[in-house]
Amino acid sequence: MKILHVTKKYPDIMGGDSTVVAGLSKYQKKMGHQVYILTSNCREVRESSEVTKYGLKIDSIKLDRINLKRIISLLILFFYLFFYLKRIRPDIVHTHSPDLGFILSIHCKLYRISIINTYHGVSFNDKGYFLIKRKLEEFLIKCSNFDKIIIKDKSSMDDFKKLKIRNVDYLPNAIDLDLFRQKRHKINIKTTFLFAGRIEKEKGLYYLIHAVNKLKKKEEGFEVLLIGKGLDQKYFQELVTSLKLDNYIKFLGEKRKDEMIDYYFCSDVFISPSLHESFPVTVLEAWAAKLPVIISDVGGVSTICKDKENAIIIVPRNQKNIIEAMITLIKDPGLRKKLGENGRKLVEKNYRWDKIAKEMESIYEEIIK
Repeated sequence: MKILHVTKKYPDIMGGDSTVVAGLSKYQKKMGHQVYILTSNCREVRESSEVTKYGLKIDSIKLDRINLKRIISLLILFFYLFFYLKRIRPDIVHTHSPDLGFILSIHCKLYRISIINTYHGVSFNDKGYFLIKRKLEEFLIKCSNFDKIIIKDKSSMDDFKKLKIRNVDYLPNAIDLDLFRQKRHKINIKTTFLFAGRIEKEKGLYYLIHAVNKLKKKEEGFEVLLIGKGLDQKYFQELVTSLKLDNYIKFLGEKRKDEMIDYYFCSDVFISPSLHESFPVTVLEAWAAKLPVIISDVGGVSTICKDKENAIIIVPRNQKNIIEAMITLIKDPGLRKKLGENGRKLVEKNYRWDKIAKEMESIYEEIIK
């Protein structure tokens, strides 16, 4: 089967969609499929024979916002696709964002190619997003006529039904467990909390930073590592400095996948205080490294995470909750061990790429018929 993935992000760009497309395509190639990648023209994207970049050169931190370069790049992509699809002739096109899916759906209809779109995050049903973003996504969903829609958050299923869209399947994210071979965790003098993701307000970092400011008055033996970059990085760096938290919170920038895995194994707790999320791949990666997780109750979190069993679930935007969770895991290494081990077992059972890639293959075969 010839499979074309069209995605905004691809390694070495950090991000859930980048990680998912890389993992899925790797296992699809292992299964004997021919895989192509069409992605943004970013410096960080690895060059290879199967990867094609489209559009203008753009900084990866600007890929999640509407801007002139992205609009021009989408126009370039629209015309380039007439040539590209004729050349590679895929059996199926798998897009990974609503805007890319909408554009590809036009060409797939013309060339009679099956198309599937994965929503790595759904915003039309979340009032925390601006109305214009929600309405635009709703429009793109209704007008794209995908053969199948994949969601990563079970709780969104009813919202799609309200739009009278029923060709929706839930298929969770997965990770490559081969990358997380058993290593010894580093023994830290300070309890090390790790965050990985975009350095932006919607990731809940404002509340985490202010929680740390209050926590330092009760506990001293801890630190918070922030991995990633984003449009709000300067704002947060200035906030940390103004609160005199530079000894507690460290900005480490983006990391390659192998470096990122080392940080999982060198940390004590993973923390994800996001305001909006489907279900973050970083949590699965943390579990694969047997890290305990503190996570906001957003998106599909409550369908997977069980409080005090495999994670500590916190209320979004709640500094008090963050502080209580951090203190609990600083003081209770036994609970840290239990949460990390239970998380690892859950990943091994449900969130491996060898399992999820086969399920995706079945979906492809169903819609191609």
